[in-house]
Amino acid sequence: MRIATSSLYEQQTNAIDNLVVQQANEGQQLSTGKSLNQPSDNPSLIAEDLAIRTDGALGTQTSSNLTNLSNQLTTVDGALNSLTSVLQQVRSLAIQGASDTVTASQRQAIATQVNQLFQESVGLANTQFAGQYVFAGTANTAGTPVQAVGTAPNGITFSGNLQAQTQRLPNGQIVDSSVTFQQAFNYNSPDGSPDVFQVMKNLQLALTSSTVVDESSVAVNQGGSYITLGTQLNAAGFLTSMVPDGSGQISINISNASVPSGVTLTFASTATIGAVIAAIDGSGTGVTAQFVPGTFPQQGAERLLLSDSAGAFQVNNVPSAGTTTAANFTAVFNLQTQANTVQQLSTQLGDIDRVIQAVSNARAFLGANIQSIQAAGTAVNAQVLNDTQVQSNIEDTDIAKVTSQFSLTQTALQAAFSTTAQIEQKSLFDYIS
Repeated sequence: MRIATSSLYEQQTNAIDNLVVQQANEGQQLSTGKSLNQPSDNPSLIAEDLAIRTDGALGTQTSSNLTNLSNQLTTVDGALNSLTSVLQQVRSLAIQGASDTVTASQRQAIATQVNQLFQESVGLANTQFAGQYVFAGTANTAGTPVQAVGTAPNGITFSGNLQAQTQRLPNGQIVDSSVTFQQAFNYNSPDGSPDVFQVMKNLQLALTSSTVVDESSVAVNQGGSYITLGTQLNAAGFLTSMVPDGSGQISINISNASVPSGVTLTFASTATIGAVIAAIDGSGTGVTAQFVPGTFPQQGAERLLLSDSAGAFQVNNVPSAGTTTAANFTAVFNLQTQANTVQQLSTQLGDIDRVIQAVSNARAFLGANIQSIQAAGTAVNAQVLNDTQVQSNIEDTDIAKVTSQFSLTQTALQAAFSTTAQIEQKSLFDYIS
């Protein structure tokens, strides 16, 4: 059987073409470091590779989201840390102002510092992260959600809401991405205690006003009960139960500079809070009374306030006529028996400590969320690392193996070129001789 020269040449050409393609593919693998550059490189692995790529991209995005969430919570915690520092300064100023040796002008200077801290607190309340007000809840506010009212602020307006900002973690857990304005600033607190701004305003007034106020140090009602002007003194809803004197009545004596001996007011145990206020207002001492009820359904804000624009006054439990024992009126309404500027400023410390504790609770809440996010981030990063390793195993070139193959292919290609050249040089006489 004879083989035509053209057939031999065609076979050699095909072999050379295959070797050229093989060498080009091996060269691409070496230059890119990837053995899987297109679906045709390994059709059996392309589906697995695409799945790993998708999972890795999702993990990377999730990790980025968790980092962003962690940064937001860190921003919120930083604002609360600054607020704690502000409130500690306010507390120090209250203690300073409560000294007997401080003059009226010095208290005015202290009040100016309190006002500056008020403004600083407003700025902290408007903290932003990525263009979003972190304490505004879920509301889309057109401007700053917290604004001071008046040039010498007597309060604030809040245009946000008290809904928590939340985000879902990869494991399905929903966490708060901030704290509410109520949590951070004790705003509209369920227990009726004043918020951060009202605390500062009350302190400022106590430092500058000649009016002395004797206010319930804590709410007078027990949890779950609601006290109004129509509530009787012997009602069961008080935090401290009223204990009448030996005659079954309740008597108090109110005295001040204008009435040194005081005026004694006597009430039946069934008298209402409204009747008590009317009697104090009409006592002729200059002391006036006000009852601050809670706003339904919030309970716990009930407090009694006695004030005298002329200065210091006293409120004492005294026995009613015909008995030697006294009722516990001042204890039931959590009043100080001696009301003056020093006592009034000292009383402010309780409210300051409550808002400091509220901020501390908010930071503890944030800390728990930060830990959850860090744990989720660690798990996601581990999965991303694993996906990267699997993708590398699928796609990356075995450099040593492909280098060896490239060298062998190059040798084979050179041999094929040499053989083909020799075939081209032969004639018919070479084969029949």
